[in-house]
Amino acid sequence: MKKRSTFLKVVSIILIVFGALGLLSGIFSIAMRGTFEQTYAAMGIDVPSTFSYILTIVGAAIIIISGIMGVMYKSKQSVLIMAVILAAYYIANIIYSSVTVGFSYLNLVGLLWPILYFWGWYQSN
Repeated sequence: MKKRSTFLKVVSIILIVFGALGLLSGIFSIAMRGTFEQTYAAMGIDVPSTFSYILTIVGAAIIIISGIMGVMYKSKQSVLIMAVILAAYYIANIIYSSVTVGFSYLNLVGLLWPILYFWGWYQSN
């Protein structure tokens, strides 16, 4: 019998909420892209590239799908696959932001979600 841990369910619901907020933020950022170019220039900040917008949308989709897979819990293997994809996304995001903006230890806080997701997966039977 498949039994999902309560911890996995809670983490998955939080991931769905954060993923939805990230998706809305990415959509609004793309919609308002041309509006803020002068503001970025005045502040001395480079305008975000198209790849960073795509990474935001794809990342939000990965986070939402991971949350949905954790809530549904069809099999332990499917949740493990999504946990690996989620961890790979966060690692790729840290590498990309380190290359473009510079490394910050606060970027490592994002790795908390894949670790918690893995822990919820581990507790499930």
